Amino acid sequence: MLAILVLSACASVPTGQRIDSIPMYGQPEIARPDFLLKLDQQFIREVVAGVGTRENGSEMWWAQAEKFMAQQNLDLAMRRYNQSWLLNPNNFKAYWGFGRVLLERGETDLAIVQLEKAIALCTDDFQRPALLTDTGSAYLAKANNFVGEEKREFFRKADSLFEQALKIDPGYGNAYKRWAISLHRQEKYSEAWIKVAEARKQPNLTISPKFLKALESIMPEPK
Repeated sequence: MLAILVLSACASVPTGQRIDSIPMYGQPEIARPDFLLKLDQQFIREVVAGVGTRENGSEMWWAQAEKFMAQQNLDLAMRRYNQSWLLNPNNFKAYWGFGRVLLERGETDLAIVQLEKAIALCTDDFQRPALLTDTGSAYLAKANNFVGEEKREFFRKADSLFEQALKIDPGYGNAYKRWAISLHRQEKYSEAWIKVAEARKQPNLTISPKFLKALESIMPEPK
């Protein structure tokens, strides 16, 4: 089944961007032409014939997207996330993938929309801490574009999501690490060191030496 030809859109929108490089093929804002709707249905039928259900197919195409994401091949990752979504529009992982790609592209506001959709659909407490942490990181990125109270509000939102992640899984090291980065940017250096200490307790977690050096240059690590 992984050898099935890609039947989804290769058309472009007026900006010249491929339609399959946009979450949900740009729907509902961009109407799906009839010939592509027919190809979508053909794709779905062939996947179901091979793996049994649309849900199984969605997971398989999501897994392929993850491989491309790990390689930083954002275009192919987005195409596979779109196919995962097409097979199962209720698969939170597809929206999570959309958000991650958009965040890598610097489209922070659009990323947050997709990540919030993923949170609303996610009932998997094993995956939820990572999803919450990624969403917190998106709000952290958004904070960089603001000043004053708006900036502080986005920091608070990010920190709240990191806290929620750790309530579910107190051992999820990435949440400590990213929370430390948030606190550093808020100039809450002693609190940042506390999160660094918690992160260090988690196995197989690497903290950026550059970040630690930047934190230490302002406030030496408490002993």
